[in-house]
Amino acid sequence: MQMVRSWNTAININGEVGPYFRSSRGVKQGDPISPLLFNLAADALAGILDKAQRASHLKGVVGHLIPGDGVTHLQYADDTMIMV
Repeated sequence: MQMVRSWNTAININGEVGPYFRSSRGVKQGDPISPLLFNLAADALAGILDKAQRASHLKGVVGHLIPGDGVTHLQYADDTMIMV
């Protein structure tokens, strides 16, 4: 949470960027930016798992049923299942 709380922000209005200001509050549940931050983290996690599978650090399950190297993770809404 410290990382989210300590960023600097500027607002772009009609192509002109205003002065930077420090955020004074962290992201709370129900904040409109929460889903975006969650999706960024979930997408990064999926990328890391895909890269680990391509480098043969992870082996997917049900490889005999699914073409390729099998399934290492499933993501739906706010759930992530990692199969190792």
